[in-house]
Amino acid sequence: MTRRELVDDVLSSSDDPDGPLTGDADEVPPPSSTDVPPESTDDELLDALGDSVSREVLLACKHSPMTAEELAENCSVSESTIYRRLETLSSLGLVERSQRVETPNKTCYETVVDGLSIHLGDDLRVEAGASNYVVDSMRTLLAAIDVKQLSYDNEENSVDVRFELAPHLLDALVELYIRDTTSRDG
Repeated sequence: MTRRELVDDVLSSSDDPDGPLTGDADEVPPPSSTDVPPESTDDELLDALGDSVSREVLLACKHSPMTAEELAENCSVSESTIYRRLETLSSLGLVERSQRVETPNKTCYETVVDGLSIHLGDDLRVEAGASNYVVDSMRTLLAAIDVKQLSYDNEENSVDVRFELAPHLLDALVELYIRDTTSRDG
């Protein structure tokens, strides 16, 4: 079987899983990417993310709202360190004050973003917002390949994308596709 026949066979497989382009997929919310508040700079955001305690706070507060005391214990640092990090993260729009039902008289903190994207182009841009791995993956793919044709069939709810790949990239694409399909089936 030639490489072209293998690619055609793999890409035309009828065992394709339900996805965002089929009617059977779970509803994918539209991306709600919100730029980091204008008072913050990308440098400030990257500096905050470069701090291991700030990253621990963001992760801990993503699962459920936490008090400063709980965060200090969780991160193995002093409460004053936690309050400094919370002030920075709050000013960047990454965490907000909240309350827990079981402890309404204690101030808690909650991470308010699902994801952060760093875009490199003519300049560096950082965006905070809902994470959408499908859109992020498509953006990465489009940045890496030269799309020759793109068409959408509304009735079939399908997209036809044609692009050229160097032979070594074609081999890598087929290998990834086969590995991914096998892992979903297994």
